[in-house]
Parts: sequence; structure tokens; C-alpha cells
Amino acid sequence: MSIGPQLGGGFKLLVDSVKVLFKEPIFLVPIFFSWILVSATILYVRYYLPEGMIFITIFGFIFLMTMIISLANIVMLEFMEQIETGKKISFSKAIKEAVFLDLLKVIPVALIWAIVWFILLVIRILTSKKKERSSRPEPSMQDAAMALGGDKPFSWWGLGLDLIEKVVRMFIFLSLPAIAWENKGPFSAFKKAFQIVRKHPLQFLTTYTLTGVVALIMGVPLVIIFSLAHGGVSFPPVFWTIVIIYISIIWTLGIYLEQMSVGLLYLWHLKWVKNGSKGDLSSVKKPDLLDDIRELKV
Repeated sequence: MSIGPQLGGGFKLLVDSVKVLFKEPIFLVPIFFSWILVSATILYVRYYLPEGMIFITIFGFIFLMTMIISLANIVMLEFMEQIETGKKISFSKAIKEAVFLDLLKVIPVALIWAIVWFILLVIRILTSKKKERSSRPEPSMQDAAMALGGDKPFSWWGLGLDLIEKVVRMFIFLSLPAIAWENKGPFSAFKKAFQIVRKHPLQFLTTYTLTGVVALIMGVPLVIIFSLAHGGVSFPPVFWTIVIIYISIIWTLGIYLEQMSVGLLYLWHLKWVKNGSKGDLSSVKKPDLLDDIRELKV
């Protein structure tokens, strides 16, 4: 088994994700709207949730965020299905499919994701230093930008938790095409995602790594800005507004690249299965959303 083509396959999935974005920027729309809702939820919890209710309701807010992101990704996957069945992209039809056909199936997926996210959050809180557990901050553009940008002291432990969160998130994203394209139930979708990871681990690992590298590169300006702010440099509110806009772009692109990359991996796996499930994934021509071949057309 040649490792080179398999690693290259993961890179090609990322490249194709970028190409699709330039051709069909509408893919970003549902994810951007989900960012608005998710960021509003984060800031509400940070500034306005009653202190005594935090540990009672925090899981509910996490579940709300996982539902919002999952449904936005389902809409994006419906766009992919429309393309691969020879139809024109329709936002209204995609939302209709997501709400009336997929919503109930997405709930258990989002719930399991929320449980894992909540457990990791509790671990992060319990292992954080006391100085990191400060009192509730006053609302400001600077604090909002730093909260939405994930500003926190660096630690190897924290980095490890971040990596676990990412692998769980991408596994969740890999299960969503089974719901959107094959009408599978949530647990069958998880089973299918496990199967794909087991059959094509290098492609999944490469996709996981490369999307992380892209996110790291896009986050470098934030690291510099947050470091300057911690060092005493003062920026006007309008500057922090621009930073928040930049954060929204990073977040939207990050979720898009993760979902599109594993969505294309799922589509590639389906084609591999149709061709007899022989050899490694690279032995089958990679699907392309921009060509005239309709991979999902019956």
C-alpha cells in the first residue's frame, strides 16, 4: 500500500474545497449565519446569563450551538447533493430538506457532540489556573473580540483539548452526509463515519491536519493583536469591530473547509464502494463538484 497517494488525497480534498468556494460562494452563507447565532450565544452566556444558572444551563447553550452548526452544515451538504444530482443550487429547497427531513435525525448527533464538548469544557475549567477563572467581565468590543477569538493562556494541556475537540467535530461532520444524502438515522450515520475513518485513516488524518494548519495560519494576526493588547497597547473600539469581522471570516472559512473536506471524502468513499471497494481510495478517481459527472444521481 502506497502512503504517498493517500496523503496526497487529503491535500487534494482541501484544494478542491477552496476551488468550490470560489466557484460557489453561496456555500458560506448558512455557515456565516450560524456564526452570528453562535457568537450571540457565546456573548450572552459571557455577559448576561445569571451567575447561579451557569452550571444548570451551560449544557443547553452548548447543545444549541451544536444544533445551529450541524443544521448549517446540513444545508451546505444539501447544496452539494443538488450539484451532484444535476440540479441548480436552491437555498430554499436546501433549508426545506434540512428542516423537514433531516432535523430530527440531526438532534441526536448534535446532542452527542454537545455532551463531549461539555465534558471537555468542564475538564478545561477544572484544570485551569485560578487567575484564569476571573469574575464576569464588563461588555466591550475588545473583550467580545477576545472571547470570540478564543483568547486564552497557552498550555500543552489546553492544546491537547483543542485537538480532541477538533477531531470530534470533524467526525461529527463526517457523519452528517449520511443523514443528508443517504437518509440514514443518526446511529447509522456514526457507524458509516467510523467505517470511513477505519478504511481511509490517512486521508482523514491529512484532512484533519491541513485544515488545522490553515486555521493556525489565519489565526496568526489574532495572536499578535491579542498579545499587544495584553502588553498594554490600546486599540479603539472601531479596531476591535474590524477584528470581530475578521474572526467571523476565520470561523466561517474554518467550518466550511472542515465540512467540505470530509464531505468530499465521504463522496469519494461512496464512489470507491460503487467501484467494488478494492484497493485504497486513491485507486478511484476523486469526485469533483465542478465537473459534469453527477456522483449522487440515481
